[in-house]
Amino acid sequence: MFCSNCGSQLPDNSRFCRNCGERTDAPSEMYAGNGPVREGRPAPGFSDRVNHPEILAAIKKSRRAAKIFGLFIIPLPFIGFMIYSAVSDKMETKDAALYGGIVSAVFLLFAAVSFIRERAANTYDAVVIDKKKRIRRENSDNDNRVITYEYITVVRKEGGGKKKYTEHDGSQLWAYNYLQVGDKFRFHPQFHFPYELYDKSKIDCIYCVGCQTKNSVLFDRCKQCGLPLLK
Repeated sequence: MFCSNCGSQLPDNSRFCRNCGERTDAPSEMYAGNGPVREGRPAPGFSDRVNHPEILAAIKKSRRAAKIFGLFIIPLPFIGFMIYSAVSDKMETKDAALYGGIVSAVFLLFAAVSFIRERAANTYDAVVIDKKKRIRRENSDNDNRVITYEYITVVRKEGGGKKKYTEHDGSQLWAYNYLQVGDKFRFHPQFHFPYELYDKSKIDCIYCVGCQTKNSVLFDRCKQCGLPLLK
């Protein structure tokens, strides 16, 4: 549990904060980052929980799992082609090695680019200045007309410069649904849900940065994984 006054982590069932002396069993108890609580909601301000030990540990564990999964996936095309050439007379071993090697190399390239982009990304503050929905693709199949859309959220970064978040049908539409025109937010590239609103006093939900679960803004921790919410 955490002190509602200073944010210090305390043993469960503590009645007083050992850091500032605040009562922790009062009915109004709720952690709200750097700001006070207003009617059960955190006041405007960015959270100081971004470096919370539990969050950092969860993100580190997730990245480690992703790397292990990548190391397992990358050689699969090569292995698959070689097995196919061994059990079938439709492909020579040298061709299997060539094609499998090419596909595995492409997988490796994508993994390397993703890793470099992740390391190069920085946290930044921005304001939403525009949102657009437009047709991405339109197909006609007999009497059926299939339209897919893309959703664009345009932001202006602090210090100048614009950036677009482009999402498509079938994706979660995190930016398009969560961010509204005029919202000030902070982008955290290290988190699975990277958008933190500055003013959380007017919203009803907040997403877990670890598992992306939607929680009530009144919650202190994620109902799914138990991580502290950015409040």
